[in-house]
Amino acid sequence: MLRSENDFPLRLMAHTRGTRSVGALLLGMATLALPLGCATRSPVPQEDGASAASGQRLTQKPLVLRIEPSERESGRLATAGEAAAREDYDLALRIFRELLQENPTLADAYTGMGSVLEQQGEIERAEPAYARAAALNPEDFAAQSGHGRVLEALGRTREAMRAVQRALAIRPRDLDANVAMSRLLLATQQADAAVNFAERAVEADPQSGRAHLILARAYSVAGRSADSIRSYETACELIEPPVEVMFALINAYAEAKRYREAANAAEALTKTAPSAAAYERLGWSLFRLNEFKPSDDAYRKSIELDPEYWPALNGVGVNALNAWIRGGRRPDDPLRAEARAMLQRSLRSNGDQPKVGALLLKYNL
Repeated sequence: MLRSENDFPLRLMAHTRGTRSVGALLLGMATLALPLGCATRSPVPQEDGASAASGQRLTQKPLVLRIEPSERESGRLATAGEAAAREDYDLALRIFRELLQENPTLADAYTGMGSVLEQQGEIERAEPAYARAAALNPEDFAAQSGHGRVLEALGRTREAMRAVQRALAIRPRDLDANVAMSRLLLATQQADAAVNFAERAVEADPQSGRAHLILARAYSVAGRSADSIRSYETACELIEPPVEVMFALINAYAEAKRYREAANAAEALTKTAPSAAAYERLGWSLFRLNEFKPSDDAYRKSIELDPEYWPALNGVGVNALNAWIRGGRRPDDPLRAEARAMLQRSLRSNGDQPKVGALLLKYNL
């Protein structure tokens, strides 16, 4: 919630909700001011102090609500923006609050306040500020898109989609808004629609790695593996890919049964960001290529990094099981004992693996 000094503008704008628009409120205020203007044309008796005070009240200027900033307000808004840019957030917020005390319908002040609070990580406080700005000025792209961002961060996905939709109505080709809409649609299991907005993002900026990345994810969820791989590869050329992107690319190669490329990508990942998961993916890809000795080496390296990493324990166990089967299934073969030990370790690490339990039973391990 905004602080107490903003209670008045919040109450005022809350009154405009429902069927009444801001324009309607302004018209209503203008109508109410008419009798006051007429009253000042006729002499007012000044017989005593009370009458004089009454006459002064009648001649006072009516409250004028302005959404657009005056020249002075524009200067103050610019000063607040400069303060925010140098991370002097306290000064920026103080200026915005002062402006709103003077003019409680100054939309740009609410937008600026929302932006500063968002930068500070005060998402819950930023949301009503952006919401007020968007209500006062529905054509404010910064307010609509900012509102969408904080709503998404708060987990209010459906509301975020509506806010981003309003932002896109103002700027249909905006890169960030199209990326955000694609991401929100993926979160709501609408893969085909997510693809459409991701493609628009790429059209808006073909050199944006982020745009190609969201398009790759949308293609993947939509079951378009080949298209997904091309977009992942393009994203990796344009930006230094995060680790999760490399994993996504490896998995996309695997889904397309392009195991050599999956192994190459996994090997590159073990060099740039070595982890148990990266070595496990390398072991899995090599296993699919029937390169069992390198596969086993990769799985064991994974276990060295994390002794409880159950996918790699499964990998070593399955490699040992296959080697035991190929060797004639001798009961006293050490490979059988190793397969049993590794698969049992895996179950202790993650008991929810019915396939592993079935292997132990099937081969009497």
